[in-house]
Amino acid sequence: MDGNVYRLERALELSSNELRELNDNLEKKIEFEVEQNRKKDEKIFNQSRSAAMGEMIGNIAHQWRQPLSAISTTATSMKLQLELEIASEEEIVDSYNHILEYTHFLSQTIEDFRGFLDLNEEKQEFDVASIIEKTMSIIRAVYKENMIKIVYEKQSLAYKSIGMPNTLAQAFLNILNNAKDALNETKSTDSKVLIRLDVENGNNIILIHDSASGIKEETLPKVFDPYFTTKHQSQGTGIGLYMSKNIIENGFNGNIQVSNEEFEYEGKRYK
Repeated sequence: MDGNVYRLERALELSSNELRELNDNLEKKIEFEVEQNRKKDEKIFNQSRSAAMGEMIGNIAHQWRQPLSAISTTATSMKLQLELEIASEEEIVDSYNHILEYTHFLSQTIEDFRGFLDLNEEKQEFDVASIIEKTMSIIRAVYKENMIKIVYEKQSLAYKSIGMPNTLAQAFLNILNNAKDALNETKSTDSKVLIRLDVENGNNIILIHDSASGIKEETLPKVFDPYFTTKHQSQGTGIGLYMSKNIIENGFNGNIQVSNEEFEYEGKRYK
């Protein structure tokens, strides 16, 4: 019996050592995989930031084009009137006031864009409705150029949330840019994006509908996958919606879904 007990103890000791070694190897493997995933997410995040910066510059260009043209036209017209000595004092003051209004608009545009790419933003309580409105003001010029009507519906409620507001704005911007691209592909003369904001059981519900006729059923499960895109390589990187999902789920403990649905606006149905 002593011999059997000894053999069992030795076998148990060997098994314990093997289990310990297996556990150590497993921990190292997990640490390695976690580090690899961290590096992958960091790479995607940096790529997303670079893509967002390019989109920001494009949006700023669209926002600035009209007021800069108006400033140039006003200044040229006033210079010509002064040279011909036909400008009245009232017209001069009026022209200066218009130029000041345009420059204020340009300054406000910079304020709206500033902070979107701030990596040091801290969590705070904020109003979700104001962030949606901020995002809409940034993309409005691009939507207008592409003849897309954006409709915003909300109730008089407090849409409070805690997190990094500019990061959430980036998620909204990604979604609205994606809707713009989808609508441009349909070449519709009645392009609409409808944003509805509500509160349900203490949760903020944001519904964003576009009239781009829906997404292919086989594509739906892949929409939020990193690097997945149906666009040409020169038009999309496939990380915008992935980052939006990451921001909403990890940054706000929220949920994001995509589906093909019909909606109604002013008596007309869209998909």
